[in-house]
Amino acid sequence: MREQGASRIEAQLDAEDAWVDHVNEAAKETLFYEARSWYLGVNIPGKPRVFMPYVGGGKLYREKCDEVVAAGYEGFEMSV
Repeated sequence: MREQGASRIEAQLDAEDAWVDHVNEAAKETLFYEARSWYLGVNIPGKPRVFMPYVGGGKLYREKCDEVVAAGYEGFEMSV
């Protein structure tokens, strides 16, 4: 961000949606996704069933972050 003179960064909607999809796919490989838990928002009537914490593991998370950096922060908008 400093190299680009930016002070703000915001994820683009399509990148956010892709991340939410990835988080949910990772969660579906665990029993967490089957639970009736606040992890999925079931404590809020009418809230869509979306898994919030990342359970794909530190290694995969780091790989995803490195991919974003290598692609010039693809999926993000930087501004002053």
